[in-house]
Amino acid sequence: MALDFSQFEEVLKSAKNSDVVKKDLRKALRGVASAINALNQAVADMETVLADDYQPAAKVRKPRATNPNGAKRGRKPKAAAAE
Repeated sequence: MALDFSQFEEVLKSAKNSDVVKKDLRKALRGVASAINALNQAVADMETVLADDYQPAAKVRKPRATNPNGAKRGRKPKAAAAE
């Protein structure tokens, strides 16, 4: 039993559509997998923070830079800016 040309076109079209669907499913699966990995990492971080022996790391802050002429930071007044 031979296929006529229109049936052959339909078979090709459905094959292309299935390839597109497979591609979309793979893309969605990668997104779901990365979301699951991020969730697992977040759970591991929370377990670390909630542990009884957890000590937060001290933040190292750099000192504020001082201006040698003593000028304050910020915008100049409008009257001085117009000159």
